[in-house]
Amino acid sequence: MRASAVRLIVAGLVLAALAACSPKLPKGVDEQQLSESVGRAIGGPNTCVLLANKTGKVVWTGGGYITCARNLPTCGGTTTTAQSVLEGAVGKPARFASCPSGPGANTVGWAMGPVPVGAGKPDLGLSYVAVMEGERALPGREVQERVEEAFAKAGL
Repeated sequence: MRASAVRLIVAGLVLAALAACSPKLPKGVDEQQLSESVGRAIGGPNTCVLLANKTGKVVWTGGGYITCARNLPTCGGTTTTAQSVLEGAVGKPARFASCPSGPGANTVGWAMGPVPVGAGKPDLGLSYVAVMEGERALPGREVQERVEEAFAKAGL
């Protein structure tokens, strides 16, 4: 077997092992249904939704990678990433914020907090952050309402 083929196989095995070790959604949560529900509610290239477990580890990402990785205004005078906002939201009450995100018509809408527990459902200990940015970004309160409704439709 050629050295390049062996390296490719080893790289694939390493990636598979890393994927197996990464945090996952709680048992019984359908990732496809969650993706579709959130996508219909607030999906788009300028949207990012992150779910984290009780320890703050991200267990699910929805939306555009670029929006998830960008530094955006917190509406409190600083800029940060969705991941940083999520880390600060774990275990805290739900809240939302909206503000201009730069010159022109662009705005940012943030929503964060614990994933609401539906009637008769167990508390999965999940927290979330959802952010939209751009000319057509929804206000934070609307982001909160829509994403929490999407979580309920997905069975969370």
